[in-house]
Amino acid sequence: MKRLWPKSLVGQLLLVVALMLLLAQGINSFLLYRGAENQNLVEASTAAVARIAYGLDRQAVDRSGLRDIPKRSRRWGRLKYGPESLVTEDMGRLPELEARAGQAFANMGIAFTDIRATFTRHLTTDMSGYLIGANKGDWRNSPINRSMGGDAPRAETRGFVVISVQDADGQWISIASAVRERTPLLIRTLLFQTVTIYLLMLIPLILLGRYISRPLKSLTARAHSFQPGETSDLEEEGPPDMRELIRAFNDMSGRVSSMINEKDVMLGAIGHDLRTPLAALRVRVESVEDDVDRERMIAGIEDIDHTLDDILSLARVGRSSEESDPVDIRSLIETIVDEFTDLGHNVRYQRGEKQIAAVRETLVRRALRNLIGNAILYGKTADISVEKSGDKLMIYVDDDGPGIPEKTIDSMFEPFSRGDASRNRATGGSGLGLTLARAIARDHGGDIILNNRENGGLRATLMLPIG
Repeated sequence: MKRLWPKSLVGQLLLVVALMLLLAQGINSFLLYRGAENQNLVEASTAAVARIAYGLDRQAVDRSGLRDIPKRSRRWGRLKYGPESLVTEDMGRLPELEARAGQAFANMGIAFTDIRATFTRHLTTDMSGYLIGANKGDWRNSPINRSMGGDAPRAETRGFVVISVQDADGQWISIASAVRERTPLLIRTLLFQTVTIYLLMLIPLILLGRYISRPLKSLTARAHSFQPGETSDLEEEGPPDMRELIRAFNDMSGRVSSMINEKDVMLGAIGHDLRTPLAALRVRVESVEDDVDRERMIAGIEDIDHTLDDILSLARVGRSSEESDPVDIRSLIETIVDEFTDLGHNVRYQRGEKQIAAVRETLVRRALRNLIGNAILYGKTADISVEKSGDKLMIYVDDDGPGIPEKTIDSMFEPFSRGDASRNRATGGSGLGLTLARAIARDHGGDIILNNRENGGLRATLMLPIG
């Protein structure tokens, strides 16, 4: 069912409307079907009532002495006379038809003590000679009638209405009338009506849906590709509500860009105001005579400077002026690996095929340095490998460290967040490495995933789009 359900708002709207129309048309067709059946019963009973009235009228003007001669019954309208009604109590009687027949007889001035009506699929043999409406198709189906441009053949008989009336003498007069099947014209009419309704309803809805969905798709695309600092507003189009939504989005994007610009200015000023006294403090520390104290002070100042640099870099992600260029990721990784190996760190790279990706080289270099640095810091070694998966380039950085508890993996990407005791402040770092690396990856349309390895250690996966 989920596969058939559309994902778009317009598709869901059209499907719901189509289903409701189908349900409404189904109910309407059922009511028309039942109405046609009732109409056929009424027509058959009306013919039976008319034939009874005709027979009684012929009987009244005929000679009373010939009333009991069976051959004369045909001249009196194929009426069956008898002491008992052909409609017995165990048959399903039709009160509505009985009421209609009684009213018709009353309007013609004919009084009966009892009127009974029923519907049956098959006639008994004793009623076969007292049937009307069953042989009219003979003339309609005849070659002469068809050659004269007569009507199409009538529908087949689906049953019979039997009416029995009791006169004042207690004698029952009965007759059967054929009930025709529903004409194929009714089915064709219903089909034509259904198609017409769907065309009249769905075509305008499709046009309206496209009128609404076009600006909605544009708004969705702009929201996905939104970059702070964009000066061009999205064109307002569509219905008034959609125009108001686009106008609100343009205002919101403008406010966001303004706030980010103010934040960048503030951070730039903070960075400048902090680095100046740090540089002066570094100069003064050099005059400290105790070598141990001097080295500790210098390390603290450098730690503050690195933390400040990470904060400013994280704040500028997404606002970099550097353009994306095709970069050979294999060569980029080799350069970073050489930097770490020159410092005596155990970093191994499984060289693979050449892979080109459009990235900001400086930012990706920093993200990889942070991941490799974490692997060395907590696992002593770093194994790097690259794999292509669809339109993504997967860069794996594996270490042999203690790993991270599963419940705290997501929190490791939060700024200044640290894991268990094995990853404490004593190991160094500002607590922004993973945060900055993931921000860089997501700015490129990728991501970073952390997983504990089955044989111990942690795997950090940097995903980058190839296109």
